[in-house]
Amino acid sequence: MSTVKTDEFYTEIYMPISRQVFEYPDLSEQATEEHKKELAKKEQKIIRKNSRSILFETVVAIGLIISVGMFFMLLINPQVGLAELAKDNSDLKDEIAVLKRNILDSEEDVNGITDMDSIRAQALALGMQDPNTNQVVSIPMPEDDKLVTMVSYDEEFGISEEAYNNAVEALTNHYLEEASVDQSE
Repeated sequence: MSTVKTDEFYTEIYMPISRQVFEYPDLSEQATEEHKKELAKKEQKIIRKNSRSILFETVVAIGLIISVGMFFMLLINPQVGLAELAKDNSDLKDEIAVLKRNILDSEEDVNGITDMDSIRAQALALGMQDPNTNQVVSIPMPEDDKLVTMVSYDEEFGISEEAYNNAVEALTNHYLEEASVDQSE
């Protein structure tokens, strides 16, 4: 909103955008051409000064907006990384659950294969006979022989020592085999 104050000798106009007060003398017949030129030069100078200040303020405002945007991106970027890691972690947990189910299914299949009736049928097919009632059958077993059907993970206290050692050993063997395959190629 601009205000205009008129008087007998000059006109004063205040424009809030430029924050300047322009004085326009009452250009009557008494004013000379030189005075008009001088006033025109003053007005051009004030307009240039106001244009520079508006340009400077605009550049500062744009710079602030860009700075705030960069700081915002610096805050958001780690959060995006964490979200991606959480998604990858969730995918790996799902994959582990599927692998555990596959292991249990495989163990059940293996246990089903060792059914004594099927072993007896295969032995008879190969020409063996059932032992007589007075015969004693002894099978020599090595002392360190054991059958591990399942590695248990203690949910309450974390991973058991045996399971951890088995995992380390399996991974070491896997990478050694992978390295030997790569070298042979």
